[in-house]
Amino acid sequence: MDELDYYRRHGRLTEPGPAAHLLRALPADVATLAKVLGGLLVHRDGTERFGFTLPERRRDEANTRSVAAILAQLGTLDERRPEDRFAGTCRDFAVLLCAMLRETGIPARARAGFAGYFTGGFFDDHWVTEVWHDDRGWHLVDAQIAGAPKGTYTDSDIDPLDVPRDAFLVGGQAWQECRTGGRDLDRIGTSAAGLTGLWEVQGNVIRDLAALNRVETLPWDAWGLIPVHYDQLDPADVTLLDDIAAISAAGGPVQQAADAYCSDPRLPAPPPLTDGGRPRQ
Repeated sequence: MDELDYYRRHGRLTEPGPAAHLLRALPADVATLAKVLGGLLVHRDGTERFGFTLPERRRDEANTRSVAAILAQLGTLDERRPEDRFAGTCRDFAVLLCAMLRETGIPARARAGFAGYFTGGFFDDHWVTEVWHDDRGWHLVDAQIAGAPKGTYTDSDIDPLDVPRDAFLVGGQAWQECRTGGRDLDRIGTSAAGLTGLWEVQGNVIRDLAALNRVETLPWDAWGLIPVHYDQLDPADVTLLDDIAAISAAGGPVQQAADAYCSDPRLPAPPPLTDGGRPRQ
């Protein structure tokens, strides 16, 4: 399996459907695409930064799974007022950028992990896009930060178009550092919810493996091993997570990621999470 060809092509959730022509009209420039996204999306938990409060009923927009469905709701790629933007999460910025790049033939993949540039000394649950450049290889882009005015989402001076690997930890890298004692378990997780530790990291190990297989789930999707608390895992399951964490941390290779994803029935995201609609109740 050719890695770059694989990530040039859409998965089920990034396929733009009838709106493909909108993406084909965009330039193949990451910085420009991030700016386009900044005029289309707003993080549902950060709307006050843009001068409005999101109505509670609109929080459900972030449960829209597929790029095709998001684009159908937007209608056009015209910049709009913040209150008229799609109210999503970091995952939506990452996945839409991924779709835009794939549509122009640039290899891209979403990555689930933890960012250290939102809350001082804390690594928060977050998604970014990993983009291929022939001269640089894979590098991390945070479209949510890059598409907003400086200081909107973070006071950090990181370059959102080239996020350092020690500022964003993919799920597998975070797991490895936590398992070896290299990271404080109380300083990684979801700060807004007060959730920390290996159980929080465990979910993004599996979600990141899915994303490496072009299955970009929602950040709160839980299946298979994800809901099983770390303290209740069998030793064999911890070993399995160690193995897939190594693949996540290395970003593949793609065939190894594909083989690992199918190696245990608890790892692939089930159809209700990959059918492009909203979560089934």
